[in-house]
Amino acid sequence: MKKQFSFNRLLHNDRFILVLSILGAIVIWALVSFGPSNVIQREITVPVTVDLTNTIAGYNDLRVIGDNTFAVTVSVEGPRSVVFNLNSDDISIRPNISDVQGPGKADLQLSASKAGKATNYTISGISPAKVTVDCDYWTAADFTIATDVSAISVSDEKTQQLGDVVLDATAVPNGVVRLEGPRTAINRISSVVARVEETTSITNTTRFSAELLALDEQGAQVDLTNCQFLTPSTGTVDLTVPVWVQKKVDLTYKLLNVPAGLNADKLVSLSMSAVTLVGEKDELESMATTVADLGTFDFDHLTPEDAEIVVTLNVPSTIKVLEDKTVTVNLAIGGYTTKTLSYSVNDISDVTVENLPDGQQIMLQSQKLTDIVLCGKAATLKRITAKDLEVVLDASSSTGSGSVRYAVRVRVPKYPDVWVYYGENGQAGLELYGTVE
Repeated sequence: MKKQFSFNRLLHNDRFILVLSILGAIVIWALVSFGPSNVIQREITVPVTVDLTNTIAGYNDLRVIGDNTFAVTVSVEGPRSVVFNLNSDDISIRPNISDVQGPGKADLQLSASKAGKATNYTISGISPAKVTVDCDYWTAADFTIATDVSAISVSDEKTQQLGDVVLDATAVPNGVVRLEGPRTAINRISSVVARVEETTSITNTTRFSAELLALDEQGAQVDLTNCQFLTPSTGTVDLTVPVWVQKKVDLTYKLLNVPAGLNADKLVSLSMSAVTLVGEKDELESMATTVADLGTFDFDHLTPEDAEIVVTLNVPSTIKVLEDKTVTVNLAIGGYTTKTLSYSVNDISDVTVENLPDGQQIMLQSQKLTDIVLCGKAATLKRITAKDLEVVLDASSSTGSGSVRYAVRVRVPKYPDVWVYYGENGQAGLELYGTVE
């Protein structure tokens, strides 16, 4: 038999009454908590960033220096159901950028507005009502990097010394660093130094990493907290510290075509006979001979006016000379003079032929050698005439056929302390024209 529904029986069911009581309590709590008449207040923390980008101040390269983000407490009031669900994304804080008039500190008034979908609430206050920012013009400048390796020493100070520091060319190709930041800070900088802080002693050339520091005119360090290096961007550079040794080398030279009547051993005097070179050991060993070579002094290209010659030593940039890099060479011909003669050639009999190939014959037409410059003592030159000259034709100086030119030399056999000047290095000298048969 089917049971009939009884409301009275339902009211006396303990389980039903328990469930009904719980549902009722939830409904009453919801009405009390979120009913339209339940207004509450709440504080929300909202971050605000002061940015001058795309503003008149920003277009003039004015920026906020240092902290530009602040936490602002916003007081809101409204129905619990609305206010309870608000967060920082629902509220916008705007600083009054127009209060920034130039470099220095600026107090910016803050204003708050609703930014989310919820609008059924009121913004009753913000704290702080304004924030203070420090502004300055943004600028950049280039500085030549100096080096400071005072913390580094050599292991043997008697035989070694630190060489010229070399900056890493890949990071700073020209030894110049670019630094940007607030104009007030950049203008304080007098120099930028790559400083090795670690105290150490080295025996060989060593590579270090050095921090770039900015110094003012008094040598005090400038705070670069708000600045940044552009090249290199890391603010550090690698530098190489060479270890140099000293080497004393004798100066050398060569003499060519010295007249037989002159004493070659007493012909040359130097302002200094040796120099002290400083550099890396291996390079000194390989370059010492080249540096000490004064060159060749060829009497074919010397006149009494060349009695004093100043020679600059050929020193690589990686080697230093403790003495002067210029050496004065004095030749003992200062009291000599010159005389110019001409010599007439009618045929081959008027010259001495050397190095003539077998079976070859040279014909000379009538011609004259002019501007033959003789060098010697004045009393000796006064006695010399064209008859005292011997013209020597070197047949090997031309291998052609037909009409050719031959280099010739002029001797003064009776006067061994006299020589002939053939012009400066690279000039053709004296020549005769002939025909080869």
